[in-house]
Amino acid sequence: MSKNWLSGLLRARKAQEDFAAQQVAAAQRRAQRAAARVQYDRDRIESLKLAGATYAAPTFVAAAVALQAAAATHAAAVALAEQSTAETQERRHELGEAARARRSVEELRDRQVAEAEATARRAAQAELDEIAARITRDAANGACR
Repeated sequence: MSKNWLSGLLRARKAQEDFAAQQVAAAQRRAQRAAARVQYDRDRIESLKLAGATYAAPTFVAAAVALQAAAATHAAAVALAEQSTAETQERRHELGEAARARRSVEELRDRQVAEAEATARRAAQAELDEIAARITRDAANGACR
């Protein structure tokens, strides 16, 4: 297996995390728009209630129909706001999972780097030990002659 597979995996995990963060931001914007629509519809219903209908039957019927339509629109907006909030929570959960996956790969990479450094240190120490042994051996051979 290639030595760079871990860095490629880390880049992929980071890209997944970035995408998840973008999805969270988009879901939050949708939830904010839905909440604003709920507030707008709530205010519209209140204004229709306060406007009141005159005593003429056609005006009363038109006002009642407008109020009913506004209430239906408000109910749809509330449902959309709840759905958007749930979607935002789901996207946050996905972001958390992506971040955990990235951190796992980073820890794996850190362990691999630490192992490589330890191997390099052991090789350097073995080389120094060999040099010291050679010097000792050469000195002992020189003293014997």
